[in-house]
Amino acid sequence: MEMTVPRWNRNFADRVQDYQRIYNVGIRQTEAPGLYKYYSTQRPVDIGTFPKPPYNKPDEIFNYDQRIPVENGSFLAWGYLTYTRPLTEKQASDYELRPAPDNPDRPRPIAEQMKNAAKLAEADRGSEAPAPQRRQPDRGDR
Repeated sequence: MEMTVPRWNRNFADRVQDYQRIYNVGIRQTEAPGLYKYYSTQRPVDIGTFPKPPYNKPDEIFNYDQRIPVENGSFLAWGYLTYTRPLTEKQASDYELRPAPDNPDRPRPIAEQMKNAAKLAEADRGSEAPAPQRRQPDRGDR
């Protein structure tokens, strides 16, 4: 008995590509929180091109079809790896891997830190009672 694939499923990939082209949207992959992402900037990820420290094997390895701009076009990469724990700077540099800017251990940009500090200061200001008004004598009583 031959199983038939529904008509709506046959060209799903084509329809996704058409939708992306027509509406100028892309697919954004998100990793589970707490994972450390490293981009391979010099070559596709393959055997011998990434570190495998004990107790910290890669969780995911993903190669792009070609070298593409990543992180809002800030640099080009061939693919990426995710780890449960961070790599050391030496491990990353030995394999020419570039850590993603939003890794949990990476410091946030100063502009983002300033925005967060401003929000906290504004929230603190809003929770304080207003300063008491000083009563001024009526100048007409003189």
